[in-house]
Amino acid sequence: MKKSLLICGVAALLLGACSGNQKKLDEDSVKIATLTQEYNEATDFNDSLMLLMNDIYTGLDSINTQEGLLYNMGAGDNVDRRAEIRQNLANIRARLNANRQLLEQMQQRLDASGNQNAVLSKTIAQLKDRIASQDEKITQLETELASARTQIEDLNTQVSETQEQVKTETAAKEQAQAETVAAENAANTVYYAIGTNKELKKNGLLEKKFLGSTKVLKGDEINTAYFTTADKRSLTIIPTKSKKVKVWTNMPSDSYQVVENADKTKTIKITNPSEFWKYTRYLIIQVD
Repeated sequence: MKKSLLICGVAALLLGACSGNQKKLDEDSVKIATLTQEYNEATDFNDSLMLLMNDIYTGLDSINTQEGLLYNMGAGDNVDRRAEIRQNLANIRARLNANRQLLEQMQQRLDASGNQNAVLSKTIAQLKDRIASQDEKITQLETELASARTQIEDLNTQVSETQEQVKTETAAKEQAQAETVAAENAANTVYYAIGTNKELKKNGLLEKKFLGSTKVLKGDEINTAYFTTADKRSLTIIPTKSKKVKVWTNMPSDSYQVVENADKTKTIKITNPSEFWKYTRYLIIQVD
C-alpha cells in the first residue's frame, strides 16, 4: 500500500514539472514571434527610409540638372526649351510633395510604435529639411525662368521695334533713292525725231512761214508722240539711214559730227553731250 502511494506521488510531481515547462515554452514562443515581427517591421521601416532617402537625393540631382539647363540657355533658345524646363521643375516638385507625405506617414508610424529611436527621428527630420530646401530651390529656378522669359520677351520686343524702324528707314531711303534716280532720269531725258520735210511738217515739227522760210517749233508747241525718247548720258550715235541729213534744231556745231558710213548713209555722232543738249532737249533731223 505504501509502495502504491509513493508511485502516485512521484507521478504527480512529474506531471507538474511537465506542465510548467510547456507553459514556459509557450511564453517563449510568443516572445520570439513578437520579436521577429518587430524585427521585420524595423527592417521594412529602415529599408523604406533608405529608398526614400535615395529618391530625395536623386531629386536634388534632377534639380541641379534643370539649373544647369537654365543657366546655359542662350539667346537662341526657343519657347519650347523654357517650357520643357518649367514642366520638369513641376514634375520634381510633385515628387517632393509625395516624398514629404511619405515622411509624415513614417513619422506617425515611428511615434505610434513607441520606439523612441533618436537616429531614425533625426534622419526623418533631416530628410524633411532636405525636401524644404529643394522646394525653395525649385521656386528660385521658376522665378529665374520667368525673369529670363521676361527679359527675352523684352529683347524680342526691342528687336521687333528695331527691325520695324530699320524697315521704315530702308523704305524711306529706297524711296528717296528712287525719287533721285527718277529726277536724274527726267533731267537727262532727250527726244529726237527723224523724218522727211513733209513728215516733219505733217507732225507739226516744222512750219512753213511767209516768204517761204521754215520755222522750227519749240518744245512746248510740238507733238512729242513723234519723237524717240533717249537718255543723253548714253546716246552718242544716231543712225539716219539717209544720204542727206539736215539738223534743224539749234545744236552747237562743235558738239557733234555728221559721219558718212560705208554705204554713204549719214550718222549723227554726238561728241559733247552736255554742250549738244545745252539749248534744247529736242533734236529734229530732216532726211531725204
